[in-house]
Formats: sequence, structure tokens, C-alpha cells
Amino acid sequence: MALSDLIKQIEGATAPGRDIDVEIALLLGWRRKVEYVKQDEHGEPVRKVFWVVPTGGDYGKVPRYTSSVDAAMTVVQEVAPGIIGGVSWEEDGRGAAILGDGTYCQAATPAMALCIAALKAKQTRDDS
Repeated sequence: MALSDLIKQIEGATAPGRDIDVEIALLLGWRRKVEYVKQDEHGEPVRKVFWVVPTGGDYGKVPRYTSSVDAAMTVVQEVAPGIIGGVSWEEDGRGAAILGDGTYCQAATPAMALCIAALKAKQTRDDS
């Protein structure tokens, strides 16, 4: 998925989603590995998807980037290292974030807002 499309998807989402987490993970270098590991009750192989961590060959679980501020911070550290910013939340749970001199980003959760801010910083850097 294109970076601009991913940003729009997060901006339009009304709640965190694993589908968005997966798209962010793919952008950060996570890889899917498919294996046929067991046989079902009919003797057929069962398809199993594993996620390979970007820093090596280990398997891992894709972080919940859109629902965890800690996980969203790993996105910031990966795509916009060294940029100072902030994140806040409102009574209704919505969030806002800004990184450096970027735009003020709002989303359904603080983590989602932080992801948007990080991805916009990456987009600005990539366009330069």
C-alpha cells in the first residue's frame, strides 16, 4: 500500500485495527512467511502465516501500533528518529499528535494520531 493511502486509511478509521497494524508492519520491514505445518482432520496441510521481525529471522507478533502508544512510538523511532514531538488525548479517547514542524494530526486514538504524524514525517522526508 502506498504511504499516502495508508495515512488516509488511518485518518478515516474510527477505531484501531489489526489490518492497519499489518500495513504499518509491512512498511517497517516485517515479512510474512507462509508454511504448511500440520495436517487437518482430513490429512490436508494447514496454511500457517508467521511474521518475521525486520531485524532478523526471528518470528514475532505484529505490534498493536494503532492501539498502543508504546508501539506507535516504535514507528516514530523507526521512520522519524530524533524528531521531537508530542501526543495528547481528549475525554472521548480521540488523540492528537505532532512531530517537529509537521502538521497537527488527529485520529480516533492517540496511538493512531502518533502513527499518522510519523508517517507524514516520513512522507515529507521521502519527498525531499
